[in-house]
Amino acid sequence: MNDDLLRRIPIRDAARRLEGLVRRTPLAPFDLPDARVELRLKLECLQETGAFKARGASNQIALLSERERAAGVVTVSSGNHGKALAWAAQRAGVRATIVMPANAYPNKIAACREFGAEVLLGETRAAAERLCAERVAAGATLVHPYDAERTLQGAGTVGLEIADEWPELEVLVVPCGGGGLLAGSALAIRQTLGRRVLVVGVEPEGAPSMKLSLEQGRAVTLERITTQVQGLCPPGAGCLNTEICGLAVDAVVTLPDEEILAAQRELVLR
Repeated sequence: MNDDLLRRIPIRDAARRLEGLVRRTPLAPFDLPDARVELRLKLECLQETGAFKARGASNQIALLSERERAAGVVTVSSGNHGKALAWAAQRAGVRATIVMPANAYPNKIAACREFGAEVLLGETRAAAERLCAERVAAGATLVHPYDAERTLQGAGTVGLEIADEWPELEVLVVPCGGGGLLAGSALAIRQTLGRRVLVVGVEPEGAPSMKLSLEQGRAVTLERITTQVQGLCPPGAGCLNTEICGLAVDAVVTLPDEEILAAQRELVLR
C-alpha cells in the first residue's frame, strides 16, 4: 500500500467540512434467505438531491477560492452530479453551468435548472465534453464529477460513515461508474479499519471501465458502451481513481444489466 497516497486525501477532513450540509444517511438492515449473511444498505437515495453526489459537490464548493467562486463552476453530467452541483452552488451563491448530453432524462435536466443552474445541451456526450472544455478555457472552474481529489474525498464520507457505524464490517460492495465513490470509500475504509475489510467494486458488463483500467494498469477510455444502466457508464474511469483503486480495492466484478435491473426492482418493491 502506498501510504503517502493513502494519507494524502483524509476523508474525515471532508466529513467535518460537510457537517450540516449533507445528511448522514441510514445504514439499514436488509433481510436475506441465508441467515449467515448480515447485509446492510447505505441509503444514499435519502441524501440531499437523492444521491451521494451531493457529498462530492458540496466538498468542492466548500473548498473554492475567492477567484474560483467569482469565475463560477462548470461540469459535464448526465444527471445526478449536475443536479448536486447546481444545488450546492445555489446554496453557496456560486454561478453554475451544467453541460449535459441531449439524451439525458428530461426530469434531470429540469432539476438542474430548478436549482438555478444554466444548462447547456450537447448532441452527444463527446459534444457535451467539448462545450464544457470551452467554458473552462474561458475561465470557469471545472468541478469534475468523479476524477478529482475534492470530489472523491467528499464521496468517501459514505464509506467513513459505514466504518464508524459498523466497525465489524467484513465486506464492502460499491457500485462503480467513473470510480469516485469506490475510490473515496476504499480510502475511508483503509484509513479507519485497515486491510481486514474486503472492498469490492461492481460495474455493468457493458461499461467495464474500472475493471479494464486495473487490468491494464492505466485509466482507459471505453471504445464501446452497451449497458442501459444510466449513471454507471461514463466514457472511462478516472486517472486518480484508477490509481487509488489499484492500491485500495481488492476486486472489481461486472454484472449483466439483467441482474442489476432485477436488483433495482427488488429494492423498489421492498
